Amino acid sequence: MKEKQNIIIASLLHRFGGWLVLAVVLGLGVAAGYWGGNWHLVQLQQQLQQQQATIAELYERTERFDYQQHIAQVELGIEQAASKGLQQELLMAQDENFALRRELAFYQKIMAPELEASGVMVDSFELQPNRSTGHFHFRLALVQMDRLRNLTKGSIEIRLSGRLQDQAQSYDLLELAHVEAKDRQFSMRYFTVQAGDFVVPEGFLPERIDVVVNVSGSKQNLSRSFYWADLLAARATASKAADSSDNT
Repeated sequence: MKEKQNIIIASLLHRFGGWLVLAVVLGLGVAAGYWGGNWHLVQLQQQLQQQQATIAELYERTERFDYQQHIAQVELGIEQAASKGLQQELLMAQDENFALRRELAFYQKIMAPELEASGVMVDSFELQPNRSTGHFHFRLALVQMDRLRNLTKGSIEIRLSGRLQDQAQSYDLLELAHVEAKDRQFSMRYFTVQAGDFVVPEGFLPERIDVVVNVSGSKQNLSRSFYWADLLAARATASKAADSSDNT
């Protein structure tokens, strides 16, 4: 009986074995395709999540840049407004300064007419010691006081007077500063500045600096004298004031 069953099973396998193998192969193929498609889907989902995260980060960066740009525009507007305010204050200060200079010039014409000629006056003369002994820097400023502000031309002379071996002696300061003749001429509508560096001759004791301004077209020359000790004292006072303001 058992032998008969084995013969029947063998006959069935011989008859349907090919189809069974094919079914198994197809089943395996379907399973492999399913798992492969599922794995690819998982990969696509991961890539999508990464891209979504990248897009979110880009949006965040864009919003941050927009905010920074807005802040920069606001700060720029504030700076522009402050700059405009400072310019207006500067113009007001210049107008006030000019008014004070005109008032000074008015009283100067009455009290000391020799300090102003043809609307030109010596605004200041500054003397500053350099690091090397006997070396100095000077700065002469001339201003035009006339309201019309016509072009004014002329020339400048500066002499350094003092004593050398107990004898009176004077030098051309512009020559000591190696200022050429053409550079001693000026042409101004508002103000002009003459500056330079010079070395005091050995053994010479400076006492006074005399400034003479020759205005073209005017018979009157402008002259003013400055004492050496006063110039150095004024410079020392200005330096102390600057140091005090820096420390505060």
